[in-house]
Amino acid sequence: MTEPDVQDVQKDSSPPDAAAAISVRGLSKVYRIYSQPVDLIKEIFTGRSHHAEHWALKDVSFEVKRGEVVGVIGRNGAGKSTLLKILAGTLDKTAGDVDIQGSIAAILELGTGFHPEYTGRENIYMGGMCLGMSREEIDRKIDSIIEFSELASVIDQKFRTYSSGMQARLTFSTAVSVEPDIFIVDEALAAGDALFSEKCSRRIREIVSRGATVFFCTHSMGTIVELCDTAILLSGGELMLKDTPREVSYAYDRILADDRHLQMKGTGKPVVQSRRQGDGAKEQARPGEVPADMKAELLSYGIYNAQGAAVEFLAAGQEYTVRAEIQCYQDLPNLGVGFRVETLNGTPVYGLQTALLDVNIPCQAGQRLEVDFSFPCDLQAGTYVLGGGLAELRAAGGYSIIHVLRGAQVFNVVGRTRFTGLADLKGKLLSVRVIQE
Repeated sequence: MTEPDVQDVQKDSSPPDAAAAISVRGLSKVYRIYSQPVDLIKEIFTGRSHHAEHWALKDVSFEVKRGEVVGVIGRNGAGKSTLLKILAGTLDKTAGDVDIQGSIAAILELGTGFHPEYTGRENIYMGGMCLGMSREEIDRKIDSIIEFSELASVIDQKFRTYSSGMQARLTFSTAVSVEPDIFIVDEALAAGDALFSEKCSRRIREIVSRGATVFFCTHSMGTIVELCDTAILLSGGELMLKDTPREVSYAYDRILADDRHLQMKGTGKPVVQSRRQGDGAKEQARPGEVPADMKAELLSYGIYNAQGAAVEFLAAGQEYTVRAEIQCYQDLPNLGVGFRVETLNGTPVYGLQTALLDVNIPCQAGQRLEVDFSFPCDLQAGTYVLGGGLAELRAAGGYSIIHVLRGAQVFNVVGRTRFTGLADLKGKLLSVRVIQE
């Protein structure tokens, strides 16, 4: 399995798919930035430019199938909210084509459009009609909207007296009472408390089960992994990758690692289009040539049974070995090695690092190492992904990532299991007692 390349996203010039709910072709949005208000007047009368241009989106193209759940992720300023506003029709584009097939309900900012001096009940009517519902339809749904929001005790108080979490509840509850073909959400699932977020997630699943298309942006990769069929990664207004949540999470991790590395070094604006997996991995080396700054490299990960044979099908409950093969290019007195098991969509299931076991591995330039971990396969039957990484451990307790190998092996767990969920925690029935006749 190859690592997704966040540099090279091929432009799709084919006509929109008839089965697509959303088709975007060459979408761009530029904002004119004036250093002071008078510059706009100068530009109008002189005909000369007095502004700088900020491209919030640059030549973005993708399609979303009907009934698909798509999450958009990226750092602040990546263009996520701009994209959603254009799709929802509340912001004009600079260039490109957007084709929407079906009715839309959008939550672009929780609380926006609700009048602070109106009561919660009055805002339900106003917000519902803005979303296309008739008064009669709202009459039929208002009790369920209030019940979902859990705000019955304050529903006739003014909206301005609500906390931000309460405003989020009412806005979301009103928006999801509509039954749209396409549901667009901007950061709504991050609002409110944990229980409300769980409730939002359940309602999203219900909307999807009715065949609706859901398109939302978030800063939480975990939310995308949990809810989405497909994910989109934006950076600097450009589409870096559209793929499975797992592959996008890998690419997003690389962007965050690059940005974090450059911030620690104080080197100004981060470079986001990078294949680098850590401090020591250099891009674009020629075959047979070792990059000068590569300290060590993970060559492979594999899973082996008790007889020492490489396996891709693991029997539930049996013991296995995870083996990492490592090439050292520089002397490293404290090398850390780890592996991680994930589901196909990227949910972490289990991970282990030598640092957590208080083990540091010394290696010398030119050495090739094999590092073995053992683990009991106490996993639910299904398909999983194995990966891992190398780090240079510091005496003070910190570390720097050297190399990460994502998606090294896909393996399957087979056999009967006597538990639910992903992993067996070895729970036991202790006793059964009658405490009252």
